[in-house]
Amino acid sequence: MGLHIKTNIGFLIIFFSVIVLAIMQGGSISNAIIGREGVQGNEIQQIAFIILTLFILVVATLHPDKLYLSAYSSMTLGLIVIISAFFNIYRGEDGLNILQFILGVILIIGGVVLFRKGKLSQEDKKLVYEGIKNYKK
Repeated sequence: MGLHIKTNIGFLIIFFSVIVLAIMQGGSISNAIIGREGVQGNEIQQIAFIILTLFILVVATLHPDKLYLSAYSSMTLGLIVIISAFFNIYRGEDGLNILQFILGVILIIGGVVLFRKGKLSQEDKKLVYEGIKNYKK
């Protein structure tokens, strides 16, 4: 039984990066609803993967043996964010592209950190299961 600092830090980095991306993409959705501008295809992909990653983070929180799903999802989201940032630079749009690129790299690094820890031992699974069972009481 031990506290895995690298796993917790990786999880927190991914969570905060996804929240920042969600806030940034929330502005695009608001502009589309108001009618100022439309939502582009790459933004729709980012929004879909942000929602997917948040859902997987909740699942991984309740079932720590599924932590590898968070790693895969965050690395995929990071790749999509990096590609979108390059696409926006190519189209001549300035703005938050550098921040998006940095967040993409952070998401990939956070996913790698989580992936290295990967799966729990049987002992750790039992400990987590007992903790969640006792928490529900």
